[in-house]
Amino acid sequence: ELFHGIHSYLAESGVDGVKVDAQSGLGPLGCGFGGGPRVVSRHVGAMEASVGEHFRGNRCINCMCHSSENLYHYRETSLLRAADDFYPDEPAAQPVHLAHVSYNSLFLGEIGHVDWDMFTSTHSDAHMHAAARAVGGCPIYVSDQPGEHDFDLLRTLVLPDGTALLA
Repeated sequence: ELFHGIHSYLAESGVDGVKVDAQSGLGPLGCGFGGGPRVVSRHVGAMEASVGEHFRGNRCINCMCHSSENLYHYRETSLLRAADDFYPDEPAAQPVHLAHVSYNSLFLGEIGHVDWDMFTSTHSDAHMHAAARAVGGCPIYVSDQPGEHDFDLLRTLVLPDGTALLA
């Protein structure tokens, strides 16, 4: 009921996908309810059923989902956030973020499709982020402010007809 209520409202409002965060925190809550794996199994099953009902193509990013009981229960949603968030205001975080998503993708890529988080095309390290995502085998999306895009950079990530390749 929880996911159905949230997802139906979002879909009716024009939202075409969701990010479900903090999923690995569920396992420890399973004490007294059949254990962590059982709680996670029920949660993932309900979440995926609702996503499948409300969002075409099972559009869901699974975040903070690296616990074993989570990773091995996904059946319908396979997009897995590979690392922590993109922190645009922390210059030292940029190469660390890319190192983490690269290494985590080696493991997670065998289980699902990796998600490297968004970046902004006008960021001082945008070229580094764009190049990494171009070869990362992940979807590419940006969180630019409306009207503030580096279209020259973004065009390097797609074919002339606008389609994108996955490595």
